Amino acid sequence: MPQDIELNTMKYLVGRIHITNYLYFTKKELDTKGTRHNKLVYITIRYKDCLIYKVFIDNGSALNVLPKHMLKEMFVDTSHIKPSTMMVRVYDGFSRQVIGTLEIKLYIGPQVFLVTL
Repeated sequence: MPQDIELNTMKYLVGRIHITNYLYFTKKELDTKGTRHNKLVYITIRYKDCLIYKVFIDNGSALNVLPKHMLKEMFVDTSHIKPSTMMVRVYDGFSRQVIGTLEIKLYIGPQVFLVTL
């Protein structure tokens, strides 16, 4: 995302995510390749007083992943983690059990999102 994005444009984008759970761009906002590119989209989010930079947006993802070290940096109360029996296949092809699930409020621009991790 451009660092000089106008507040109204940011509100519009976040509002579109909130309404549809998808991120859309207008033709004006896309580069010359339009949607035919393979660039990653990162945003900055806030959890309580902790800013988290370069959060990867993947609308097609079936699972939201929060690395364990981020729990410590975010000062998340781990007593709120609910046990899970879910297994996931990770990048190296092996299956691993998730630690659990956690529901938190994330702030993206002016919007608040309840996210299950």
